[in-house]
Amino acid sequence: MNMNKKTTGLAAGRPSASKQKNLMEDAPKLARVNFQVSESELEKLKIYAARNKKTIREIFTEFIATLPD
Repeated sequence: MNMNKKTTGLAAGRPSASKQKNLMEDAPKLARVNFQVSESELEKLKIYAARNKKTIREIFTEFIATLPD
């Protein structure tokens, strides 16, 4: 029995794994923010978000960006 294996340079696994690792190294560490608002405040926020075609996260992220360092 001749068990010669030809190598093609291909390897099993996830080719995107190394790309994902590099992207994750560049990404900032995330922190969760959790607080309570009244139901009427939440409704107001949701309406604002819908009218501006944004998520609540986008609204807060944009607001935080405007704060002075």
